[in-house]
Amino acid sequence: MRRLLRCLPAALLASLPACAHAAEWLAPPAMYPPDTWQGRTIATVRVLDKLDAHIQMLDIPTGQDVTYKSLTLHATSCLQRPATLPADSAAWLEVHDAHEGMAAFQGWMAIAEPATGVFQNPLYDVQLAGCGGDAVAPVPPPLTVAAAPQPGADGSPAPVAAAAPSPTTGTGAADAPQPLSPSQAPTAAPPASPPLPALPPADPADEGAAPLMLH
Repeated sequence: MRRLLRCLPAALLASLPACAHAAEWLAPPAMYPPDTWQGRTIATVRVLDKLDAHIQMLDIPTGQDVTYKSLTLHATSCLQRPATLPADSAAWLEVHDAHEGMAAFQGWMAIAEPATGVFQNPLYDVQLAGCGGDAVAPVPPPLTVAAAPQPGADGSPAPVAAAAPSPTTGTGAADAPQPLSPSQAPTAAPPASPPLPALPPADPADEGAAPLMLH
């Protein structure tokens, strides 16, 4: 019995490495700054039908399309402000109308600033009403891609504006006189003062005479 008690601690210590390898450690949760908007799985929009003044509330799951009459609505992401900031919600939406000639909408819609993103046409008005569903990680909006220059009608590449020729290049450009700036223009020399009149020559007869005294 005593031998068994003495061997028990050694057996427990020997089994610890195997238990450590068998354990699965959980990944730490994602940490975001306190002012990061919380992602949601559902975007709720308000659709106004101008023909009969009917208002319809639609729940659009993120990543899916929802149709309403001739409209097709798609929500890429829906974000909600954290509880420590004033309440607000914003969603990246795409709205298309099946009627011919109707302009589509793609961009952010915010509740606090409805003028920044509103879909309006002669038939419908679409505005964001809020975000709901489960909390998910925030999803950034898709990046805008710059339009590439289109080729010409004959397949030739788009013309590139030629750079303005340098004033020192070209035929006769180096020989032509270049205008000077006001700071480089030579300044006129000031006129010279008139010369002093020369003294008359001294008379040799007056060399020994006394100076004339005037009273």
